Amino acid sequence: MGRIDVHQHYLAKHYLDAIGADRVTAASTVRSVPDWSVSASLELMDRLGIDSAVLSVSDPGVEMETEAGTARLARECNEGQAKAASDHARRLGFYAALPLPDVTAALREIEYALDVLHADGVGMLTNYHGTYVGDPSFWPVFEELDRRKAVLFVHPTAPSDLRGFADIAPAILEFPFDTTRAIVSLLYHGTSARFPGVRVIWSHGGGAMPYLAGRTAVVSARDAKFAQSGPARLLPALQNFYYDITQSASPPTFAALRRLVPMTRLLYGSDRPFAAENQVKLAMDDFAGVELSDGERAAIIRENARTLFPRLGAA
Repeated sequence: MGRIDVHQHYLAKHYLDAIGADRVTAASTVRSVPDWSVSASLELMDRLGIDSAVLSVSDPGVEMETEAGTARLARECNEGQAKAASDHARRLGFYAALPLPDVTAALREIEYALDVLHADGVGMLTNYHGTYVGDPSFWPVFEELDRRKAVLFVHPTAPSDLRGFADIAPAILEFPFDTTRAIVSLLYHGTSARFPGVRVIWSHGGGAMPYLAGRTAVVSARDAKFAQSGPARLLPALQNFYYDITQSASPPTFAALRRLVPMTRLLYGSDRPFAAENQVKLAMDDFAGVELSDGERAAIIRENARTLFPRLGAA
């Protein structure tokens, strides 16, 4: 049985024309926008043994200069993704892009995307102008997703007002660190406890969180404002999330991840087209070298995703 890939990206021409190639490559190690089309994506999936994939809009998201422009681009991307998923229903799904940080517009788009376009979930970035996804200002979005028991895929972006190594692309260090910040934001504000029906997928193995989980659990207990603090609350909360293993299957990284969460919470991801085909193959080789039972391996590359995306799993 082939893989179900929960982490592929939508890079249609209309999106690139609107957002600009410079913004797409600004944080990435990719210096030019990779070629993407539905047909090319399906051909590569065939070569790599990927049965099905869930598309999403990656960093920098859909934010334009005006709220109206952001809402319009989110709608255009969602309708483009929906067409791809409709044309190839056995192979493609999608997470709806949301016109955040405008929460009212995001709620309208959730309704349209899930009820009319039949999106498989929604996507958010780790932060919007420095406000992280767990912040109470985003609780109306979580409330609606909780009501629907929806899947939420969170993809990293660069932190606001980034200060760091000027010559090192944010995708190398800041993306996994920003995923870590976003996870902590849900725990600090108690967002995951307040909205337990939202099935959250964190990208890239949860960033640095598997390594820092023990320290964060212990040290957070000293902060009276930290809602889900201490080992008794923080660690079980982390175990309730899902994590894709995109670029996170090297032996040291995977060892930390598998000790933190149940095997039922791990999902396969490729990060195409930003990850080149040879990178995807290297990640597959890493995963092939991890010591797992046949059942555990099948769960990660396919069966766990079927619980989240039964339409794709049926393929």
